[in-house]
Amino acid sequence: MAGEKLIQFYRTKLSNYNLIYSFMTSRIWSFCLTMILLLAVPIAFGLAFEVEGIWSGLAIYAILFLLFYYLFIVRKARKILWKSYHIRNFKKLDQLKLCLLRNYLARNGFSTPEELVVLAKVLEEDDAYRTKNFTIKNIAILLIVLIFAALGAVFILEASPDGHRIFLACLLAVLVVVIAVILRVASYVISHFTDAKKRTIRALSRDIKELGASYIMEQNTSYQPYREMELVIENNDILREIIDGKAIF
Repeated sequence: MAGEKLIQFYRTKLSNYNLIYSFMTSRIWSFCLTMILLLAVPIAFGLAFEVEGIWSGLAIYAILFLLFYYLFIVRKARKILWKSYHIRNFKKLDQLKLCLLRNYLARNGFSTPEELVVLAKVLEEDDAYRTKNFTIKNIAILLIVLIFAALGAVFILEASPDGHRIFLACLLAVLVVVIAVILRVASYVISHFTDAKKRTIRALSRDIKELGASYIMEQNTSYQPYREMELVIENNDILREIIDGKAIF
């Protein structure tokens, strides 16, 4: 597949985990352990007040979850952003990712709008192939539902008297809808994991087009959209190592 290393770079090196959360694994584990221990709250409320207590306990647990998530994760992530990259919010982090991608592509020969258009087309061709596979999967689900419907229709025609046929026809219609919904939900769950690369390709293609537009903006105006992030990268050894990769294809 074309651009496999580029996709891998985008998915791993530019991920929030690599840039932030890998520096706070102990804090993440502490948060998870705390939330496990706090499961005692809804359990205690349930034992004390039965069903009504369980709902109250779950509401308190949800509030505690949000509170501790902010204290353990969000605050720590913001501190890492400032300490490591001297940026204050997650919006700037997205801009930093784009700047890292821009530098990585430039090091590999894609430093003009025209070259980025070519690269985006290559990625979109791969995405189009994967979309065909998704269409085939939908057709397979439809065929399964039609087979069940046909088998049910044969069974109904053999049933007697006519009153039973009407009841069985209604039951068959409900079952076909239920089967279709179950297969569709199962398809979405499986696709969430199997189509992760397709979502990455689409996000990468979108970012490449945005970078192409930024080059045109720089050529036609005095605005430098990534000047601040360029300074951040120049003064950070970790970020410079990230963009040192070679050989996109």
